[in-house]
Amino acid sequence: MTSSLKSRFDLAPRRALFLSAHKAVIYNWNRGDLGTSYLFDANEEGRNYFERYLRETAKSSIYILTDFFEEEYRQDTIPHVFGSDRNAIVLRKKGRLFRDTPYFHYRLIGREEEGRKDDKILLTAITNPGLVSTWVSLLDKHKVPLAGIYSLPLFTESILQSIDSESDHVLVVSLQSISGLRQTFFHNKQFRISRLVQMPRYGTEPYAPFIHDEAEKIRRYLNSLRLTSPDESLEVCFILTGDLLEEVRSQHVNSGSIKYKFIDINDLLQKSGSARRVTTPFSDQVFVHQLLRRKPANYYASSTDRRYSTLQKIRLSMLAASALLLLGGAIWSGFNFMGGLGYKQNSIAAKNKSVFYETRYQIARERLPHTPVEPADLKVAVEIANKLNDYKTSPIDMIRLISSGLNRFPTIMINDFKWAASMDPNYDLSNDAGGRAATVNPETGGPVPRDPGFDFYQIAVIDGHISPFNGDYREAIALINTFVETLRTRRNVHDIRILSLPLDISSDVNLQGSTNKEDKEARFSIKVILGVGHAA
Repeated sequence: MTSSLKSRFDLAPRRALFLSAHKAVIYNWNRGDLGTSYLFDANEEGRNYFERYLRETAKSSIYILTDFFEEEYRQDTIPHVFGSDRNAIVLRKKGRLFRDTPYFHYRLIGREEEGRKDDKILLTAITNPGLVSTWVSLLDKHKVPLAGIYSLPLFTESILQSIDSESDHVLVVSLQSISGLRQTFFHNKQFRISRLVQMPRYGTEPYAPFIHDEAEKIRRYLNSLRLTSPDESLEVCFILTGDLLEEVRSQHVNSGSIKYKFIDINDLLQKSGSARRVTTPFSDQVFVHQLLRRKPANYYASSTDRRYSTLQKIRLSMLAASALLLLGGAIWSGFNFMGGLGYKQNSIAAKNKSVFYETRYQIARERLPHTPVEPADLKVAVEIANKLNDYKTSPIDMIRLISSGLNRFPTIMINDFKWAASMDPNYDLSNDAGGRAATVNPETGGPVPRDPGFDFYQIAVIDGHISPFNGDYREAIALINTFVETLRTRRNVHDIRILSLPLDISSDVNLQGSTNKEDKEARFSIKVILGVGHAA
């Protein structure tokens, strides 16, 4: 059975649904703190009550917090890549480890210190998706926005700051009313493993001895996995309250390698800004309060599960943008009106000045001697003539530069030579229309910069081959690189780069080859940019 429900439920801007395999609790958020809560059984009757709850309440966002036995954690390594490459690798691992569940999450936890320095990742999944999907389907049916699905063991990281741990190895032990005893281990404040233990019904048996035995079990388990060692301090933090906290305190004594910390749930609630106080030793409300207060990024929910939440955010964003645009438009209109008055006065004054100077100009022009061409046109013609005289050029300097390099490399033959002179070092000879496609500098990855010491540039594209060629591409590529570096050291060479090599060695193509030497040619192409000063 489920706890009794009111005919009308309290409204809240956001809510949290805490799920276990057997129970579900809904917590409402009211004025910065937890409000009313309702308990449901994880069966058909309980879900019917939950559906009634959804019908009778406003469609505010719901955050789902889970605590299941059916949650697995795996640590693995992947190459240090980014974006779609990383996602593709992770999805392959997910398909191998957690094939039958959509509730999957991963996070980076560091990098290896040796070898390729691969990324270390933590992969987690809810292996029994039916525990969550039945509740999510009800939210989707009633179009209730789902903000995200979260794991209580992973979310335990959120309270580590409140614990003020002094050790690199921390074991957090907490009791949840609907799931059991949760033990979560952290290394350097990062999640490593977690274990859930089912507890007897509260009040039927003493909890303190039970908690002591389970804490010892997981401590030995951590030692067996070499996650802790006798040389390193382990801090065990018990999050409880009331008599049970004092009973657990009396059963644990600090040793050289183990330190125990006993934290009152009510102290954590007070630190997080909640006015609520609890008398039972269950920490459900601490985690739920932190979840609703922080609203962290989603763990497990898919984009399909969260579509109504996305639509709600878009709607709110559009409303906020509309309000800002309306306010901004009103302010801008006021400024424009005031500015318009000033511009009108300035335009009247400018018009009067223009008439005055135009009259003066006409009087001065009438006094000049008569010429068949306007003075302004004469000035333009003289400037063009001077420019043409200053920048006339020929490919002789470029040919001399290439010839000096060929003298040192007799096996390099020239097939084609294209030449042009331009004031733009990025002029592209491959564009027959004379366009200016950007030339990429291989060192910076951007266009070739201008040099203020040069007035214009001679640009040449040389296509050639190596003859004789014995089929050794590595030797051919080395010879071409040496040829290019030799030219680069010559005077006034602004930039030089290789356009193509006999063998494409870039990382985004497949390497191919053949044992037939007769079909191989060592062809290449380079681009040379020669700077020319005014005095040249």
